[in-house]
Amino acid sequence: MAGSGLARSANAAAINGPQFLEVLQRTWLESRRFWAGGETAPILPRKIGLAVSGGADSMALAYLCKQWERNHSQDFGDRDVSVTAFVVDHKARKESTQEANTVSQWLLQMGIKTQILELEWPQQSSGSLSNITAFETHARRLRFQALGNACRAQQIEVLLMGHHQDDNVETTLWRLCSGARGAGLAGIPPVARIPECHGLYGVSESGYTAFIQPDKLLGPRSHSTHQMDGHNNTTNESKAHQQRAVPISTGGILICRPLLSFPKTSLIATCHANNVQFVSDPTNFDPTLTPRNAIRSLLSSNKFPRALQKPSILSLAQKSQDLINDSRHLSNKLLQQCKLLDLSLASGCIAIQFPSSFPSSSQPSPESLLTATTFSHPPQNPTQRLHHIQSLTLRRITELISPFPENHFPLRSFENFTYNVFPATPPSKSQPPTTTPFTLGGVLFQPLSSKKSPPSPSHTPFKDGQLTPNHTNTWLLTRQPFMRHRHPILYFPPPPPPSTPKPSSSLPSPQIEEPAYTPWKLWDNRYWFRFAIVPAAPTSSSSSSSSSYTFSLPGKSPTQNHHANQISQTIIPLLVRPLMQSDLQILRRAIGPGKKKKKKKKGNIQSTQLAGEIETAAAAAAAAAAADVTAFFELLDREAPGQSRFTIPVVAVDGSFGGLGQNSDRPVGLPTIDLWMPLAQRGEPEISHTKKLYTIKWEWKYKMIGLDSLELMSSL
Repeated sequence: MAGSGLARSANAAAINGPQFLEVLQRTWLESRRFWAGGETAPILPRKIGLAVSGGADSMALAYLCKQWERNHSQDFGDRDVSVTAFVVDHKARKESTQEANTVSQWLLQMGIKTQILELEWPQQSSGSLSNITAFETHARRLRFQALGNACRAQQIEVLLMGHHQDDNVETTLWRLCSGARGAGLAGIPPVARIPECHGLYGVSESGYTAFIQPDKLLGPRSHSTHQMDGHNNTTNESKAHQQRAVPISTGGILICRPLLSFPKTSLIATCHANNVQFVSDPTNFDPTLTPRNAIRSLLSSNKFPRALQKPSILSLAQKSQDLINDSRHLSNKLLQQCKLLDLSLASGCIAIQFPSSFPSSSQPSPESLLTATTFSHPPQNPTQRLHHIQSLTLRRITELISPFPENHFPLRSFENFTYNVFPATPPSKSQPPTTTPFTLGGVLFQPLSSKKSPPSPSHTPFKDGQLTPNHTNTWLLTRQPFMRHRHPILYFPPPPPPSTPKPSSSLPSPQIEEPAYTPWKLWDNRYWFRFAIVPAAPTSSSSSSSSSYTFSLPGKSPTQNHHANQISQTIIPLLVRPLMQSDLQILRRAIGPGKKKKKKKKGNIQSTQLAGEIETAAAAAAAAAAADVTAFFELLDREAPGQSRFTIPVVAVDGSFGGLGQNSDRPVGLPTIDLWMPLAQRGEPEISHTKKLYTIKWEWKYKMIGLDSLELMSSL
């Protein structure tokens, strides 16, 4: 099994420790753009994961990482630095388990901590994996999810892979054959977020929290503070300020490929020079098996013309990478010409003033971007280049609100909409530009037409729940409306609420334990949530909005002690769904015209007085309920104007609990805007003593977004 199926190259040189350390540091510095708020990543992570298949590429990488770990510990005395290898047992062949065990033994002999990850395939009626559609695609997804979960469990933030220069050439050639152009020919990225793991908390774009303050984003500069989940080291003063901040998800596992500058022959030479065993898969060299194998065979035999040989392809990939860098730089400049007018991530709304078609000294024309920039490779068609930059910028802005993952839509899908927000020429007075709402990338763009009325004293275009259009070329961006009967519903089965301890004056107050939260889940690809249910404190009150909500559920009377623990062991299922029109109709009826007073019947003085007291109490309760509902709508109008409110999340008790019915639920609150649903928690006073009070606690954070885009638009 050990050995090489490739001949050694006479010019191949083994990679030494200093060479590897240099490329590892240089490659890891590329990761700084993946950290929220422009935070600079550390020089090198303290914990490194390795994806090891047993081939020469990954085994050479494992050896070099072990040398780095050993030298780092000796030179700096830092024993917290560690390398962990992960070997995936695909379970696709009978021999796969034995092969994984063999590779694991090789790694253990090198002194590397190793873990075998066994893939769990879906059950097939035929019992054969050959019937699975798109086997390689499915295997890739299972493999990366297993690697990501293993890294999360061991608090590893970077996973190194052994891709090399030959892989980069083959990938670029294959993309060229597939019709890719421009940025699509940039080859394999040195650093990237782990693929195939979207929605896995702590693995994909999550695990940490960055706090942004919208009020300061709308000022001259943006401010952000960072906190790792479960480790809050901020002061009391900063905590009070962070309560007004918006939590943004960040973190996740990064893929790092430090060997892209080395050919495969150098990796084989490294294994031979250091007696590192490896396995060679003969199927990788059968040109009739896959198109990639055919490309590999043609490259090794030098049968390609010079324009398609290795040096030319590497040059092409570098030019494509330069194109990406130039495009990003120009897009940043164009974002600086856009002005962030309002930001409400809690409701998924953002208002932006795009560049005007009339250039001024303070706002140059978009075309001036190309003339004021030094390019790595000057564009041959400036107009087409500008259109490309506008499409890229529009996608970056759209992704701030979109319910789709990053780069889900290709740039070409934005090309036909750039003129809506980036006008090319000044419009004539007789024919002003027609601006109508449009949907793009999962986002609804609504124009805010200019009016002659004086600007609002508030900086925001949202005033008293109404859109106040006071700017030219200003657009309101919200999540596109949900399709009918296709509302996203996410179910949370929280743990059973613990029993409420009996109060005792002779014993000290019990230590308050952290509630058991559900795992974090991603709703609508926009919001992360987790919930906990705990018994309500005796002084619990829902008189103000908070991140908890107290409600009552039917229970047994306190006198029936044999059923005392029945409810405490009940699982209360929760769900998250969008706010519905029907939710608001119930509340509007509560503040509708009052009912006609019933004519009082004659009776004795005591009964008349009692009836009057009951009527007065009922009127007071109705007035309080109406006040709560009025306050609810006032806050809702401010936070989520217009139809955007029907895209914000609602937490509800599932209808399967409490006899509500399978197609019904009990709305509890709007967690992202810290607003509980009025009337829902008001039980019937005469049976309140037979109910048990619980408190729902929630935590939420917005999806990972490009904070640099927000900061650039707030710099005007």
